[in-house]
Amino acid sequence: MEITLSPEEQRYAKFLAKKRHEHARKEGKVNVRKGPQSDEITDLEGIAGEMAYCKLMNVYPDFQIDVIPDADCLLHTGHAVDVKTTKYASGKLIAARWKGEGVDVYALMVGEFPTYKFAGFTSKESLIDPKNLTDLGRGQVFAMAQQDLNQPF
Repeated sequence: MEITLSPEEQRYAKFLAKKRHEHARKEGKVNVRKGPQSDEITDLEGIAGEMAYCKLMNVYPDFQIDVIPDADCLLHTGHAVDVKTTKYASGKLIAARWKGEGVDVYALMVGEFPTYKFAGFTSKESLIDPKNLTDLGRGQVFAMAQQDLNQPF
């Protein structure tokens, strides 16, 4: 299913991306992006993908600026979800090696601002597994192909 953020949601995503980026740099946090895109695009696509997923699931994303939580939202079931976003149609669900705390489920959104598609999901235990460690050119990460994810709806 394809989800497009409304003009108002797009403005809010841009605002959040800018403020989170500014706060993280002020705090001395290094951007740990895994692709060659700019920090600005990384932050915007990540937040916009989270917002699109939450819109689809009818839940609110975590809009905090000063503290970036491990999970991006809580589902009605109480499961904490970390939403990952890629612009690549065949992109993989990727999580850094240090990820996993405070997360129950990983979800993958595919697309580019402001339109995304929910590509699938998996449990923390399924993704954060040594068999899924791979190097995509920027260090080792946990990665799963879309065909290995649980398919939405």
